[in-house]
Amino acid sequence: MILEFRDVGKRFYKGAAEILALKNASFSIAEGEFVSVLGPSGCGKSTLLNLAAGLSPPSYGTVLYRNEPVTKINTRVGYITQRDNLLEWASTYENIVLGLRIRGTPKARIRELADKFLAMTGLTDFANHFPAELSGGMRKRVAMARTLIYSPELVMMDEPFSALDAHVKMLMHEELLRIWETDRKTILFITHDLAEAITLSDRVVVMSARPGQVKLEVPINLPRPRDPFLIHTSPDFIRLYEKLWDALKEDIRRGDNV
Repeated sequence: MILEFRDVGKRFYKGAAEILALKNASFSIAEGEFVSVLGPSGCGKSTLLNLAAGLSPPSYGTVLYRNEPVTKINTRVGYITQRDNLLEWASTYENIVLGLRIRGTPKARIRELADKFLAMTGLTDFANHFPAELSGGMRKRVAMARTLIYSPELVMMDEPFSALDAHVKMLMHEELLRIWETDRKTILFITHDLAEAITLSDRVVVMSARPGQVKLEVPINLPRPRDPFLIHTSPDFIRLYEKLWDALKEDIRRGDNV
């Protein structure tokens, strides 16, 4: 396994009040697998990513990366947050190659990789544009390219498409699946969107309301490649949607964490 959470708990404090975000959360991710974590707001989904990235230690339990405990910043993972966090004063090209420059990659190699990822994400004609000149979907593609270009072993994505319109979101699903099919990077994807989780994933981990615990793990045995614009009509897709909704509906209807 590339990543494993073993009975992980995480406490936060607001003044004297203790907030238990995660409780005894356990699941693992195999190399090359696309796993989505699905759950209501406030259930600790993003906290899992911070633990895996070494940005925050668990209050108890263990986070393992390649069978070694994560005790410091995990430089082998890539992290795409909800906000694209692009440098507004830098061009698409400069935003994409930022990580390579920080790592001291030779200039010729930077140019080679930049050309590859600009083409892969359909941004070649926008290499010299600034973020303010790009659509929301284009900005997300720049953020993806900026992370994928330095080839992290594991890509973690925290609701990256949540702010996009429905049709743009499906275009981004198509783009992500196309890129993922190329090199099968391991992906841990956080979402609260059932259809998104089914469309993209090999497996979906369903979390309870806070404190987040793993309620269910559902394999998504839909054939690949998948068409995000047509998959919703499949009887198997509908069956999986109903199964996931059954696992989530009580926590979501309760509304304690929204």
